Parts: sequence; structure tokens; C-alpha cells
Amino acid sequence: MRSRTLVFFALGALTFLSGCSDLGYYWQAASGHLELLGRKQDIQELLDSPHTSAELKRKLNLVKSVRTFAVQQLSFPDNQGYTGYVELDRPYVTMVVTAAPPLELKAHQWCYWFVGCQEYRGYFEKEHAREYAQELQQQKLDVSVSPVTAYSTLGWLNKSWLPDYFSDPVISTFLRRHDAELITVLIHEMAHQVVYVSNDTSFNESFAVFVEQQGLKQYLDVSETDVFIKDDREELFQWYLKASKDRELFRNLINLAFEKIEKMFASDLSNADKLQKKQQLFDQLQDSYKTQKKNFQVLSYDNWFAKELNNTHLLSVKRYHSQVEKFEHLFDQQGKDWNRFFEAVRELADVSSEERQHRMSLLN
Repeated sequence: MRSRTLVFFALGALTFLSGCSDLGYYWQAASGHLELLGRKQDIQELLDSPHTSAELKRKLNLVKSVRTFAVQQLSFPDNQGYTGYVELDRPYVTMVVTAAPPLELKAHQWCYWFVGCQEYRGYFEKEHAREYAQELQQQKLDVSVSPVTAYSTLGWLNKSWLPDYFSDPVISTFLRRHDAELITVLIHEMAHQVVYVSNDTSFNESFAVFVEQQGLKQYLDVSETDVFIKDDREELFQWYLKASKDRELFRNLINLAFEKIEKMFASDLSNADKLQKKQQLFDQLQDSYKTQKKNFQVLSYDNWFAKELNNTHLLSVKRYHSQVEKFEHLFDQQGKDWNRFFEAVRELADVSSEERQHRMSLLN
């Protein structure tokens, strides 16, 4: 899972929010981000240092190469984002809380100053996330808490008029991924600097997922990646193709379960019967994965299916992939030209939510 953690550290903003009951949340977001920035090291200095391990240098060189490609070939903003590095002593950057009504496949939303509403709430401390999740569970909501390894501030802190100190860093959790995933994660996070729509999580994430997928293909075609990747270009691309098939198989399982549960929720069953049937359908989903597990080539979803599944888990998958094919059609319509494509996406971002959904529905 990937997520954007909201950061509001400007003193004026905190003063303005001082009467808000969510001040504690904004404060932990600000202090958590500032703690990261205080540990940031310049990537070029790490590459020049004789004390940096060979493997870390290889990964950071790959990051540098991808970042240059994204700016030069994909027309991404050229700023100080991802030119610094932070080493963490944990396998996650933030923990994200999501929620949904128990008898409705509709994500709960939280609304924030400046960036609008989103379908998740991020915490830097695991215990804070769990405490908040317990509060939501007491409200009889379906709730999940998930670790997040990818991180950005949506370009808010990568502005040219801000000191480099505030720019988004590369986190060590990025680098623990397979090289193909490292490339896509970085492109994904940078894509959010191109277009971000308040109150439309699915649009934002589907856009970034499409850009990361297409970006990886082009990166492998035009860049001299063999110097930095562990496997050669062809092996990396074959891994990516296998991973893509695994993700498609996973999404097919989720989509089938989603349709069954959505149909059941709309039926005339009593609420008690719906809750019982819901559990049966989630049990069937887990059994289906066990049956098809042998078909997965390079990715494992064992940990995902080992959870006590609820509505939030299905919604988290839908959030990132529901409109990816629509963006692919739009990219083709724009002659696979990135500048034209981004301009078309910005036009969609500027219209009302209803008009945007209508225009997206016509992309096929």
C-alpha cells in the first residue's frame, strides 16, 4: 500500500487550527515529518562517501537515474524532491487507518485543511494508529491498520521558494523493494506532484498507478539501467511482467468478492443475515486464494489473506486500480505524448466531481 501523509507544520497553520479537535493529529503529522527531515542526508554526498555501502550506493544511483528520467522524459517537475535520503529503523514510514460502514462498500473519509478529503488517516507512531482504530471500532465501523512504505507530501513542500531542507526525501523503506518496484514507487510518488485532486482518492491513485506502469516500461527502454539494477534489463522486465500478472490475478479475486458482497448488501436480507453472509463470502475469498496460490509466480499475498478481512481491505484495492484502464485510454488518445496527456488530466482535475466521473466513463 502507498499513501500520502499530510504535513502541516507551518506555525500559522497550527495556530489557525488551535481550536480544532484534530490539533493532536496535525501535530503528530508535523512533528513526525520534521523528525524525518532532521535525519535527511544528501544523496550525492552519500554516493561520494567511502563509508556508504556498495549496495546502498547501487540503490541510490538507481533512484538518481529514475528521478532524472522522470524529469527529462516524463516532464515531471524539476525540484529538490527525492534528492535526500532518510534511514529508518523500522519497516514502515507511517501506519494508515481506513474505515467503512459494516454493511456498505463505501470508504469513510477524513477532511483536512488545504488538501481536501481522503480515504485514509496516517500516523507516524504505530500505537497512535491502533488507538485511533479502536475508537473507530467502538463506533461499529469496519477498520484496518496497514503499514505504508512509500511517502510524499504531494509536492507541497518541494516548491522552489522553500528551502531544500523541506523537500521530500527517499526513505530506506523504498529501497527494500525489488528494483522494479523501487522504480515504480518513485515514479508513482513523483506523479502526485503533477496532478492532485482534492476529495478524489481513486482518481489520484489510479492516475499515479498508470503513470508508474507506463513509466517503468519507458525507463527500461531508454535508460542505461544495467549499471544500477541487480539483474539485467530483460530479467528485471520479466520479473515486472510476472508481478503484473500476479497483481491482476489478485485483483480478479478481489473484484469477484467485491461484486458478490455489494450485491448481497443491496438485497432484502436482514442486517443480521447480511453480516453472517458477509463473513461467509470473506471466508470464500480466502479459500479461493489458497486454491489459486500456486498460480502466483513472484508475489505472495499470504500476509494479506491471513488478516481478519473486512470491507476496508476490498476498498483499499479498488482505491488504487479502479480507473487505471481509463487513464491508459486517455494516454492513447493523446498520442502517448506525456505533455498532452498531463494537460488532459489537468483538465479533468479542474471540472466538478460529477463532470469528471462522466468524462472518465466515456474513456474506452
